[in-house]
Amino acid sequence: MQFPKVDKIPLTDHIVLPEMVKVRQHFAYEDLADPVATLKEQMLALDPATIASVKDKRIGISAGSRGVPFYKEMMRAICDQLKAWGAKPFVFPAMGSHAGATGEGQKEHLKQFGISEEYLEVPVLSSMEVVCVATLDDGFPVYCDKYAYEADGIILFNKVKPHTHFKYDHESGLLKMICIGVGKHIGCSTFHSAGYDNFGPNLERVSKAFLEHVNVVFSVGLTQSPSDKINHLEVIPTDKFFERDAALQAMAKAEMPKLKLPRIDVLIIDEIGKEISGAGMDPNVTGRTERYSQLAGFHAIAPDIEKIVLLDITEKSHGAAVGCGVADIVSYRFVNKFNFSFTYTNIIAAKSFQMGAIPLYGNSDEDAIKMACAHSFLKDPNEVKIVRIKNTLMLEEIECSVPLLEEIAKHDDMEVVSDPYHWEFNEEGNLW
Repeated sequence: MQFPKVDKIPLTDHIVLPEMVKVRQHFAYEDLADPVATLKEQMLALDPATIASVKDKRIGISAGSRGVPFYKEMMRAICDQLKAWGAKPFVFPAMGSHAGATGEGQKEHLKQFGISEEYLEVPVLSSMEVVCVATLDDGFPVYCDKYAYEADGIILFNKVKPHTHFKYDHESGLLKMICIGVGKHIGCSTFHSAGYDNFGPNLERVSKAFLEHVNVVFSVGLTQSPSDKINHLEVIPTDKFFERDAALQAMAKAEMPKLKLPRIDVLIIDEIGKEISGAGMDPNVTGRTERYSQLAGFHAIAPDIEKIVLLDITEKSHGAAVGCGVADIVSYRFVNKFNFSFTYTNIIAAKSFQMGAIPLYGNSDEDAIKMACAHSFLKDPNEVKIVRIKNTLMLEEIECSVPLLEEIAKHDDMEVVSDPYHWEFNEEGNLW
């Protein structure tokens, strides 16, 4: 399907976009020098009884849909170490309804990160079949990937980060990997049916029941710094599962990158994607979520943003435009990459219909940006305070319009690193 260029009454002819400058935001953090070596070292430090327990056993390793640095190398390290201990490892996708909610789609999704049978030298077993391993007192079912359930044990691997829809001690991490990732499409849909207001407590009680019925040998949790590199990594014994997931969540929140400016008229985001955030663009950065009961929590940690413009969808998302519904305007490029099947499958499972709504779209990047400037409730749209970022993970290097220089000067942890310049749009009116 091709969306047409829109013949509309021009309201942007008077808009002259201000000059921009490159700005570096400074964050305090320290990345791991060698995450793969850290992982190997911590695996070797596990209790001898845990190591001995995997000999001659089939052990499944969960692989999620989020990209992390050294993802394939860390997965390979886990597989190699398990084989060295005499185990028979395999990898299984644990990504809920992502990648079209099909076994083949999820296996292909992992290949984008280099996670394949050829590289890992172990099977990658992908299916949407699940087993109901328990039922809670109120009838809430607990699901597990069929391949994982039939194994002798599993290893949970996931990054830990603030969730995009709620606030709690456990958010997007190892517990969520159990409840939604390992639960596949039916587990994801069932879990979301209980609503976000109960999400945190439900993560705890479903995970507790899961651990009573599925042998989790150990888990690997990690966090990423504002540089998008790995700054914390832990191999977690199962008896420390809840304690360490909460600790990693606290670290992730404390070191979460953010936009340091208090007010932005127009935020331009070059790309959104499922490997960037479950919401395409992280509400912890934008303050935008469709969950009205949770808005205050996200507004408190984000700038006051009047308009958000989205320019593109990452290639790894294959047109899954989850998150665009809380933006204001998208580009012509963006709307014509919209994959209805991938987008709708995910938002229906997550019960987040607004996240897939298509906003207004411009006829080009320039048209979309000028539309946002013209409708940002400014006395002088030519003095618009614009910020442009690549995505909500990469916030160290950003672009700001010259009208923001006075505010930037108030921040010791912000540095202007270029002279002012005008954007150059190509013959299609796009930035690239």
